[in-house]
Amino acid sequence: MAATVNIYELNGVPPGTPTGKTSGTVRFKNADDAAVDLGNPLVVPTSLTEFSYQKYLRLRIDGGGFTQISNLRAYSDGASGFGAGVKVWYWTTGGYAQPEEPPSSVDPPHYPATGSPQTAGGDLFTRTAGAPIDLDAINAGPFANGSPAEWIGDFLVLVMEIETTASQGILPAETLTFAYDEI
Repeated sequence: MAATVNIYELNGVPPGTPTGKTSGTVRFKNADDAAVDLGNPLVVPTSLTEFSYQKYLRLRIDGGGFTQISNLRAYSDGASGFGAGVKVWYWTTGGYAQPEEPPSSVDPPHYPATGSPQTAGGDLFTRTAGAPIDLDAINAGPFANGSPAEWIGDFLVLVMEIETTASQGILPAETLTFAYDEI
């Protein structure tokens, strides 16, 4: 029987409240919550930029039978469908901190996640299946078959940036893929 590994978004004060996002939607917004609704929307700014609150995502083993899991990674399809003026930044970190909104004067790759240590980040859409984000660089695997509900790997932190050149309206969906090796 294969492992059951799920994706969770964590919000609130540490240790964070997990919300299942496997095959679900992560909504970038001006609030620290996992609700997929139209509340607290990002708006096109008249100057500088607007950022969403950070989205902390992490994998958890929720059951199944396996020997070990390793090589955790995440990637996009390499092409943003969000249009001009909309970016998604990423970095990874070894620990969770309450999500916050980066200041409009700082690009998120240079804005640290509070949890330490962390890795340098960049534009999410430059990370593809051929060059994925390493999700076990800090909290290294392999992860052995243990008790269910075991958190594995690093936190993937995402932030959406809206620039003055963005168009008004609801953005289309984009896919973020998580992968791992299992034996």
